[in-house]
Amino acid sequence: MKKKVYLLAILLLPCMAFAQSQNAPKPFNKGNFKIDVSYSQLMQKHLLDNYPDFRVGVGYGLTDWCVAGVFGSFGIHDYGLKTPGETMVGDSIIYNEQNAFDGTVTECYYRYGLTLELHPVAIWAPSFHWIDLYCRGELGMRTVTEHYQPAYHGMFAEPFRNNFLCSGSVGIAINPSRHFGVFYELAIDNLNKELDLYTNETRIKPVHRFGINVRLDGPKKWQKQ
Repeated sequence: MKKKVYLLAILLLPCMAFAQSQNAPKPFNKGNFKIDVSYSQLMQKHLLDNYPDFRVGVGYGLTDWCVAGVFGSFGIHDYGLKTPGETMVGDSIIYNEQNAFDGTVTECYYRYGLTLELHPVAIWAPSFHWIDLYCRGELGMRTVTEHYQPAYHGMFAEPFRNNFLCSGSVGIAINPSRHFGVFYELAIDNLNKELDLYTNETRIKPVHRFGINVRLDGPKKWQKQ
């Protein structure tokens, strides 16, 4: 009789463990995909203009406090350009200090790469998801294409160039549900710089980023358990 009881208990233990795991609350980040869409305004004082930047990121929770993913962003703006250049006069080339090109340049910025997010709140309070503080690091590239109107092929024309991009940010997210949240980030990178026309020095400029995030899954009782 005792052997039958022991055998029944051994058979029931895996079933009980499986049922307990099914009833256990799902993690907020681990094993879940999330998508964030954001908008920021990148300002370039030396161009006397600024331009919007639209960003989309996709992340996957390796753990509840570590999310890895990819990102891509797009920005565009127009500005007028007047530069000195060379002018052909007859058989002679005359260097023209005046407005050899007077037109509009459209710059398109593409940023893309890898991201890694750290969520310390998930370590300190793993069952609390209403407010999420996090930091993010990014490595990637920035591709810039320039379109001149009218067409211009002088020494200032750079129709295509690539730059290495590294950036870091800190952010805060407010999650009214397990599937939806809004966030704000303060970010800096090695390419968004401001030129001081008086000292001819450059300095890194911060970026203010606002957006929404969407999670495909998560705990049903997401506030506090």
